[in-house]
Amino acid sequence: MIHPRRFFDRLSLCRPTDTGRTIRTFIALSLALAGGVLQGQEKRDLSSLSVDDLMNVEVTSVSRKAQKLSDSAAAVFVITQEDIRRSGATSIPEILRMVPGLDVARINGNTWAISARGFNGQFANKLLVMIDGRSIYTPLFSGVYWDVADTLLEDIDRIEVIRGPGGTLWGANAVNGIINIITKHSIETQGTLVSAGADTADGSSGEARYGGTIGRNGSYRLFGKSSDRAASVEGANPTHDASTLGRAGFRADWTSRKGDSLTAQGDIYRGTSAKIGPIDPAAPLAVLGALDHVAAEDLQFRWTAVQSSRSDTKLQASYEYSARSQPMQARGTLDVDFQQHLKIGDRNDSVWGAAYRNVNDRVGGIGLALVRDSAVSSLVSAFIQDEIQVTHRFHITAGTKVEYASASHLQLQPTLRLLFKASERQTIWAAATSAVRTPSELEIDGRIIVAAFPDGRGGTGLEVVTGNPAIKPERVESFEAGYRWQGSSAISLDATAFHNRMRHLIGTENDQPFLDASGQTIVPITFLNSVNGNANGAELLLTDSVAANWNVALGYSFFHSGATLGDVSSPRHQLQLRSSLQLPQQLELDWSAYSVDRLGSDVPAYVRFDGRFSWHPSRRWEFAISGQNLLHASHTEFAAFTGASTPVQRTVNGKVTWRF
Repeated sequence: MIHPRRFFDRLSLCRPTDTGRTIRTFIALSLALAGGVLQGQEKRDLSSLSVDDLMNVEVTSVSRKAQKLSDSAAAVFVITQEDIRRSGATSIPEILRMVPGLDVARINGNTWAISARGFNGQFANKLLVMIDGRSIYTPLFSGVYWDVADTLLEDIDRIEVIRGPGGTLWGANAVNGIINIITKHSIETQGTLVSAGADTADGSSGEARYGGTIGRNGSYRLFGKSSDRAASVEGANPTHDASTLGRAGFRADWTSRKGDSLTAQGDIYRGTSAKIGPIDPAAPLAVLGALDHVAAEDLQFRWTAVQSSRSDTKLQASYEYSARSQPMQARGTLDVDFQQHLKIGDRNDSVWGAAYRNVNDRVGGIGLALVRDSAVSSLVSAFIQDEIQVTHRFHITAGTKVEYASASHLQLQPTLRLLFKASERQTIWAAATSAVRTPSELEIDGRIIVAAFPDGRGGTGLEVVTGNPAIKPERVESFEAGYRWQGSSAISLDATAFHNRMRHLIGTENDQPFLDASGQTIVPITFLNSVNGNANGAELLLTDSVAANWNVALGYSFFHSGATLGDVSSPRHQLQLRSSLQLPQQLELDWSAYSVDRLGSDVPAYVRFDGRFSWHPSRRWEFAISGQNLLHASHTEFAAFTGASTPVQRTVNGKVTWRF
């Protein structure tokens, strides 16, 4: 285990190899160049990175209405477009590493484990992920396929990350957090952008975008991108994580003179991901590689009408069709969401709405089946939330969501949030929320072969997991408290502590082995609500604009689950230090250091260091070189249940971007 106080000691004790010199060079350049530039350089416009502006940035995911981050009674972190650009990251999962309290671990070249406040895994089932308000959470495994969760990174306006439950507004499965990826209005992406990059480990990538106008009130953009990643060069299964992906999409916006707006957007992707294949009953002991063909199309419309300065209405509808070959699954999802924001009198600021979802899917293939009456399911929900201004400094927010589905029946998800402005620069908030995680399709109706073994009689036995139609939704009661302090326009502190009480957590239980009709030994494993328990934690972020041209951020998180939960999928301690430095001659230097505690006995603690150096010879051109995991040749970040985890390698990436 690496305790936070030993983090900098570990960095300073690096052996004097080329890697160690590289790390020290990045840090020394940040300190030495900052010291020289501070003496007499004119102030640069770094408003997108300033502490003052970040505290006043508007977020929409907390209350489904625009409000200042500093006035939000929730643990929220905003990743800006400037953060994304200067991170050097080439994928959304890599970008999310900078969020304090978020567990981000790479399992292999195309598979990730991402969660908040515990229970991490390839399909972390308590984290809701959206792109422009459209959920990309899959109900089959209850999780997110991060290998296809993508868009043009330059078109992302911001990523709002909420740690803690948000089911009152967003529904089931937003138990431990919400990630909402919000793209730019098309008027902000006019002209042409072309970018190409190459990575020593992650292969090559290319992207292009063109934006234009439609009459006086309309604008649009078209984009395309592709990536080609070779298999990892080391690990238990080095040939099982190559991937290719091509994606294209569009967005169009129209705005009327009185403020009404209409947005249409959509994208399409095709690709392949190499992976460990499912267990074939005909050859159960063979370890098979499989090529997972992935494809999807989605279309989304959003209409916003402004009735007055005190009332606005939003209607959003989307349809997505997605398919994968390993295991075979094809799903069509229709979502319709309506909400109205209404200010009543001088003290009440309310938002209410309703939603409908219809899913039609087909699942099957080798070793996997769903035993059910119908492939069509639907969900209806309604919510209401009211923010009451008791005094100028004290606000109370109360609300609930009512949700009904045939599998999980009627579920209530209430919340009560308090916010007190102790002073102009200090905010104290607290929240009590109840949220649910509905069982996945596999947990209810599934039948999947997960393992094979010699049965001692010359044959082969199978471990088979079967669903349980009587299983209940998981429920979490979360209690949070937070403190925000902005000491000046240059320094701020954001701290949160939480206590979660969990009931009806879904686990598995082995039943007595038996012989099936063919004489094969079957070990049945059944899903059931087997665990209750508690979890506690804290998250802290300190940001400081050391100078007009230099920003630093220090983040720390602590997580501990009770013995009855036995959750070793999330580190107890995480520490990060990030630096962004603007240099003369349009140069930029950025670096990040991360210390992550061990995961049980399978994954040791590690420290990683990432850096980026870029040059802007003009407003149209950008040349950047970045490196990830520069401290070590490789390290393991997560242990997959298949045993197919591949160490994360040191990578160096070069990227050229042209805007015209």
